[in-house]
Amino acid sequence: MCTRALWPCVLALVLAIDASAQTPAPPAQPPAQTPSQPPATTPAPPKKPAQRRQPPAQTLTPTSVTVTITDASGAPLDNVHVTATGPVTRQTLSIDTGIARLNSVKPGDYRLRFEREGFNTLERDLTVKGGSPSTIDVSLSPAPPPPPPPAPPPSAASTAPPGKAQWVHLADFIERNFISGGDPMKEDEVGCTASARSTLLQVRDTIPEKARPDADETIFVIAGEGTLRLANQDIQLSSKDGTFAVVPRGTVRGLTRTGKGKNPLIVLSVVSGPPCTK
Repeated sequence: MCTRALWPCVLALVLAIDASAQTPAPPAQPPAQTPSQPPATTPAPPKKPAQRRQPPAQTLTPTSVTVTITDASGAPLDNVHVTATGPVTRQTLSIDTGIARLNSVKPGDYRLRFEREGFNTLERDLTVKGGSPSTIDVSLSPAPPPPPPPAPPPSAASTAPPGKAQWVHLADFIERNFISGGDPMKEDEVGCTASARSTLLQVRDTIPEKARPDADETIFVIAGEGTLRLANQDIQLSSKDGTFAVVPRGTVRGLTRTGKGKNPLIVLSVVSGPPCTK
């Protein structure tokens, strides 16, 4: 307490009050916050993968295929058969300018085939695109000539025995071997060699027409009358005229008796070509 001098005491008190007024107060602490739970959240749906945009589908517009066909010298070939096999099948023939055109051909891969007599067959691959006509040039090479036919086998006549010399008196032979009344035809061999056969024919009925593909025939009338059907012609046969006929191989012939009564038509037939064997 200031008891002796009041003024110094008062001054000291004033200075103390002033100093306390100028000292700043400590900052206020913020109130402690109680930790809280984070708000519940709904999980986001998974993202769908991005889809690639498909390009617009191409329009499969049918088109045409033009083929130019020539031979090895460059000359155009007509009548060439052209076949296209693929998404569709098309066929056509080339014209005299060598041009062949296939219409309404769908786009895709094709196998073209070219065929003409006398030329080697050719095949080519071709891809046809929609909306634009396709063209192709081909050249056909001539086919090799066919092989020669095989040589014929050696003639059997060259190896067959030549036969034996013989003779026949036909009048006596006919008398001994005359045809019976009920037989339509009687055939007797009267001579045989390595390349010919002689036969006596006695005919009462018609001998059907036939041809010998590998033998020639000669016919001589001995007795009676008849008709020789030779190459679609009727030839009258008579022993009075001494008729003789030659029938080349492959020629159709037939015999018919035309005489009166029951007398047969009797002819001597000599067939030459294949060997005669008894």
